[in-house]
Amino acid sequence: MSKITSLQICLASADKLKLVLATVALSVCFTAHAQGKDNSPAQKTRALSRAEVIADLALWRRAGVDRYAMSMSYGVETEAYQAAYQEYLRLRNSEEFQMEVQKFLDK
Repeated sequence: MSKITSLQICLASADKLKLVLATVALSVCFTAHAQGKDNSPAQKTRALSRAEVIADLALWRRAGVDRYAMSMSYGVETEAYQAAYQEYLRLRNSEEFQMEVQKFLDK
């Protein structure tokens, strides 16, 4: 009779263990899902304003990168393209960008 009781206790413990493991697994899934929403890149960075987009395009064109659009589609990256792109990055990270934004806002 003690074997039956021990078996019943083991089965009850196994059922409890399964319930605990399932609860932990669901908790981890819901926590990971909730954290994924809070840590998304879209929420960390703000959207560019219309003025910033127009200013960015103006600097892209001023640097001359737009002249290489067709060659980029064919995978051709020349030294001239690299130089133009570096100029764009320099302009984009300088006060020139804010000046272009202000130009649009003043219109």
